[in-house]
Amino acid sequence: MLTGWACIALSFALVILIGVGVFDPVGSAGGRGSLTPVLVGLLPSVSFGIALFALGVWLITTARKP
Repeated sequence: MLTGWACIALSFALVILIGVGVFDPVGSAGGRGSLTPVLVGLLPSVSFGIALFALGVWLITTARKP
C-alpha cells in the first residue's frame, strides 16, 4: 500500500516539474505557429505521469488487508 502512495506522490511531483518547466517539450524550439508540436512534445511525460498515478491507485485498491 505504501508503494501505491509513493507512485501517486511521484506522479504529482512529475506534473509539478512539467508545470515549472523542468521538462521542455521538443517542439518548443520551433517557436511560432501551431501549438500542436508543443503538445506532442509533452505527450510522453504527461502519459508517464498519468500511468504512474493509475498504477498507484491500482496498488492501493488491490492491497490486501492483514
